[in-house]
Amino acid sequence: MSDDEHGPGGTDRQPGAEQGAEGGSGLTIAIVPDACCAMGRCAATEPDLFDQDPDTGTVVLLDATPAPALHASARLCAELCPCGAITVTES
Repeated sequence: MSDDEHGPGGTDRQPGAEQGAEGGSGLTIAIVPDACCAMGRCAATEPDLFDQDPDTGTVVLLDATPAPALHASARLCAELCPCGAITVTES
């Protein structure tokens, strides 16, 4: 796999993830709640971007188009997700 394309739970240069909207920041986060295994790594790593549903424990996306200061954290959360529920798309 090249540096420009990654599977689930990583960065993706092409839009098309299930939830999330393109924004002006150049980076968009998308989540697939049904794929979430409720480990909470994303919420623990970057609470400005992710939370957990109090009933199910699954991921809740707080900001689909974060400021550039949070881009590295968004990428890290996608990499840390053990079930591939988070995708980061960069334009």
